Amino acid sequence: MTSPHLPARIDRATFERVLQRAAELQAVSRDIGEGLTEDEVIALGHEVGIPEVQLRQALLEERTRVAPHVNAGWLDHALAPADFQADRVVQGSEADVAKALTVLLDREEHFTVQRAIPGRITFEPLDSLAAGMRALKRVFDSSAGRRYLDKATLVTAVITPLEAGFCHVALSATVRKSRSGYVAGGAVVGTIGVAMSAGLLTLVGSPAGELLALLPGMAGAVGGLATARAYLPIAERTGLGLARVLDHLERQPNASGGRLPPEPRSRTIARGVGSAVREITTEVRKALEEK
Repeated sequence: MTSPHLPARIDRATFERVLQRAAELQAVSRDIGEGLTEDEVIALGHEVGIPEVQLRQALLEERTRVAPHVNAGWLDHALAPADFQADRVVQGSEADVAKALTVLLDREEHFTVQRAIPGRITFEPLDSLAAGMRALKRVFDSSAGRRYLDKATLVTAVITPLEAGFCHVALSATVRKSRSGYVAGGAVVGTIGVAMSAGLLTLVGSPAGELLALLPGMAGAVGGLATARAYLPIAERTGLGLARVLDHLERQPNASGGRLPPEPRSRTIARGVGSAVREITTEVRKALEEK
């Protein structure tokens, strides 16, 4: 019988399990009494080689942990939520984090600032013309990944400064419009099927004919359910999208000490062209309305 062994290279899931178990064994091997202070946690972390900045970030995340979102309405339970939240502690000042988040959502998800006040920023999708130009550009850009928040109508960021050099970022996104569309589509399909069955039942008189008349209603019910459930991948993608934004945000400010590289000249030119086209379109529309 051969002894079990780990593979030559350990994947991330295995690494996390090993690390968690090692931490549990480390905790068991020590008498921590009623608990540890934050300074004692940092001191213990030094013993096992964990940098203080990472320990402080983990402690701040635990201190600012919020309760998970609870499904409120019956649609949340029967289908999937339409509002999503994610939060994390990241390194950087409030201004640097806000700037990095604005650039990130503009570049990766095609969102622009709707309103910005200290500590809170709301984002909305770009208008159809600008979004169309961005989408066309992404088709020819092999390095551009997929968008995850493309169905969201509003993204809100609340940035709360904590200790020096750390901020708590809470993101939320809503896709209620998209969910309502899928639910309405499912209801229409189901209603049509039931209406067809009801009409056929008034025309047939035999038991066999009645069974056949029920088929459109059954098909409508199944089709309506399938139509509504087509929303599920959108819900999953939206929740993942918020987590991805925080993943990028967590790394991005540290890459340059909180300062992002200057925006490429080509992007500045493209934004100017898009703005000019929007202004021309608006003026033409006004002229046509006056006639």
